[in-house]
Amino acid sequence: MESQWDKYPTGRRRRSLLGTLVTAVATYFLWRVTSVLAVETKRMAIATSQPHVVATLEPNRWSMRHFDIKVNNTGNAPAYDITIEFTPPLQNGEARSGGIEVPFGNVSVLRPGQGVASYLSDYEGVKDAVYSVRVSWRRVASDPVREENAYTLNMADKRGVSELGGDPIVQIANHLKKLEAEWTPVARGSRRIKIDSFTYGDRLHERRVADRQRRRWQQEQRPTPSTTDSVD
Repeated sequence: MESQWDKYPTGRRRRSLLGTLVTAVATYFLWRVTSVLAVETKRMAIATSQPHVVATLEPNRWSMRHFDIKVNNTGNAPAYDITIEFTPPLQNGEARSGGIEVPFGNVSVLRPGQGVASYLSDYEGVKDAVYSVRVSWRRVASDPVREENAYTLNMADKRGVSELGGDPIVQIANHLKKLEAEWTPVARGSRRIKIDSFTYGDRLHERRVADRQRRRWQQEQRPTPSTTDSVD
């Protein structure tokens, strides 16, 4: 019995089989590319939405020879239950001596872009130190899995650093502080302000003097009649 397929010429059947095969291969590769793109898109979305916490020692904005400990979330997602460990351990400076614990060993939460800072010590206390820093956090507060960031912090990188002019915000604060100190006695009434006032009477007197000078100048500009001697 002759099938319906046998009615077509051999060349046409071969072209149909080839077209079917090409369509199947193209469909397979399209599926593969779509799957890879979906996986990469998901991976990039996760990578661009995660916290990244860094702990450093930076010069204080009021004095470059004094250093603060700073903890910043440089990622774009909140970080929870943050723990920070310096090896060797940090030591408080003269302003926080007396057994006071170094701050920020544990931080509950940091929003994206949020940071905390606290004074630590002067440069003499940290200038030769090389710290191994280990920072860990949770991406979700209830997640038992912790993410970790470990690196080396060499304080020799800060050697020889200087600045020109200082922080403008600090300069404004200093000027305001000086202005407040100068005006406090005035506000309390213990010192008087020397005022050079210019009243309405002063303006009237000045106007009269100007009018007299103008009239005198006009009189001086008038031509004087010349006199000639007549001979009888």
